[in-house]
Amino acid sequence: MTETHHDLPQDTQRALGMDGVILGYLLGGVLTYWAGNAWLQGEHLIHSAVGETLWVAVYLTAVVAYAGFKMPVFAAHSPKWSTFWLIMFSGHISLFFDSFAVVLLLATGITFLPLPGTNEKFNQFAVKATASFAALTVGGGFYLGELWGLPWYITNDMDTPLAGAPLMLMLTPYNIVVAFLAAHLYPVKMESVKIDRKQVLAGAEFTVALLLIILSHSPFLGIGVLLLYTAFRRKTIFLVEQMAHELKDGAQNALGLIVLALVVQTAGGAPIIQPYLKDLGLFIGAAVSSPFAGAMAAPASDLFEFYKGLILIMVGAPMFVFSSLVAIVVFTETID
Repeated sequence: MTETHHDLPQDTQRALGMDGVILGYLLGGVLTYWAGNAWLQGEHLIHSAVGETLWVAVYLTAVVAYAGFKMPVFAAHSPKWSTFWLIMFSGHISLFFDSFAVVLLLATGITFLPLPGTNEKFNQFAVKATASFAALTVGGGFYLGELWGLPWYITNDMDTPLAGAPLMLMLTPYNIVVAFLAAHLYPVKMESVKIDRKQVLAGAEFTVALLLIILSHSPFLGIGVLLLYTAFRRKTIFLVEQMAHELKDGAQNALGLIVLALVVQTAGGAPIIQPYLKDLGLFIGAAVSSPFAGAMAAPASDLFEFYKGLILIMVGAPMFVFSSLVAIVVFTETID
């Protein structure tokens, strides 16, 4: 039971407390024991790349929802430098969780201030769009970074920390150029975000959660440990509420595309679609729906084809408003 429930009736508080016990201690304990034992024995619990993508996405969404980390503002005294570092940070923090979470951080954690001599409304929108674009593309340089990339990494047995490292030789300079242009063309002024004890704890929680999934490759173990941790802190219901908030804000659409790919594969439709998701077809598929294309594409024949496919999806993902959830969220809210 969290502090947010103290003003509720006693019977409601007791019911929520029981939910915390069932979800946190019982379900969390069973998942941790089951998945932990399987991990120690080298047993893989999920045998589908798309299925693993779905559960990893659920786990990372829950971690982001629970941690409540705020987007930091660097060099707040300088509009140009703070704009530059915001876009650089957005691109590279997306290496560790889907760019949709970066969009939420931009929407909830940034307070813009008046900047005389600029078209403030346009600049603020342009900076958000550029930061989201950087997150959507640079994030693919790490296997956990993007929902469009995660199944491609898993399908090709490349879901390791260094698999995407070669792409960073291109992605980091690209991010620098984009951030530099944005800082000079449409700078914004932002309120400084205080890095307090709560933010330090959120960063530590996210780091541990990330290390757990990287080391174990077991989303069920991660979910179990997260449920147990929130139960010990009496914040399981807070986790559920924040997770529901993330889903309401649009995460269900991204997860829904992965579920769709899973249903299509289970129904035997993959052999019909996969031949079209090669070379230019993969790019077009990513432009239509990058998470679905990444999940449905057949494994690459060699390392060159793996990186080629990864780049094709990466370039296709930000092509149109409907290509990715990130573009949909950023542009539909300011379509006028």
